Amino acid sequence: MFSRIVREGDFFLPSGVRSKYDYDYASVSDTMNAAYCDQLHRKLETWQKRHGKLNVVAGIETQGIRIGYQLSRLMNLPFHIIPHKRLDFDQLHIPPYPRDTHWLIVDDIVTTGASFIRAVDYLEIEEKPETITYACMIRRNPANLDYSAVHGDPLKEQYFVPDERFDFIDKRLVALYCEPE
Repeated sequence: MFSRIVREGDFFLPSGVRSKYDYDYASVSDTMNAAYCDQLHRKLETWQKRHGKLNVVAGIETQGIRIGYQLSRLMNLPFHIIPHKRLDFDQLHIPPYPRDTHWLIVDDIVTTGASFIRAVDYLEIEEKPETITYACMIRRNPANLDYSAVHGDPLKEQYFVPDERFDFIDKRLVALYCEPE
């Protein structure tokens, strides 16, 4: 599905993980993004029937904003931006929501889930199945990635600290496309 945006080479992803390929979602046209969002929206509608209605959409900088904003329009829900830096987040005004608000947190590509964890920390919401759903266009398969650059490097290990939060993300993630092994 996303073969046109795959770039081959030797990449270090933001998480510190190495890969022989990467996706350039930013190169997707607005029309294609709208079409992909429509498809993801359909999956999310099915998800909501089993897991509860979503109330708010939050898009992670940069392409998650583009996708999240489009989804919020399709779903007629409030939208908020989640920047990469805490300082930038602190400058945004997000109104208070009830504790039982069901957040949809969106990003373009999920590799380790660290961006989702950071978004939850910024929003200070409780990680419960009825309060968080994650969505992305592309879910990378960890079996296709090289973690050797992360493990054993004290400057990079903080980017990938496996814990129960990654398992929670996997159980709450709706992806348009999941990489095969």
